[in-house]
Amino acid sequence: MNFNRKLKYTLCEDKLESFYEDLINLDDWIPFLITSNLPQDVFFKLGKNIENKQEYNNRLLKHKIENGKSGLSLDESLEREISVFLDKYPKFQPLFSVNE
Repeated sequence: MNFNRKLKYTLCEDKLESFYEDLINLDDWIPFLITSNLPQDVFFKLGKNIENKQEYNNRLLKHKIENGKSGLSLDESLEREISVFLDKYPKFQPLFSVNE
């Protein structure tokens, strides 16, 4: 799914498949730019191996609330999501190229 946006980050869709298992096993929220480009069968497996489902759901809700209260535009929110995610999980850095 491609958006006509001028974002700082571009998802490298050709590398996404190699990260499916890591994404499925992640016990945290995942930026919209990634989840919107996952195949449906992979998307529905996100969080499947989480032992503490309540904590996982709380993290997703907290992230949703923080985004809603940020006052940022959609593009700014998307960029912030990716920046925060990559700071927290640098192993996903290869999924993105940075636009100058």
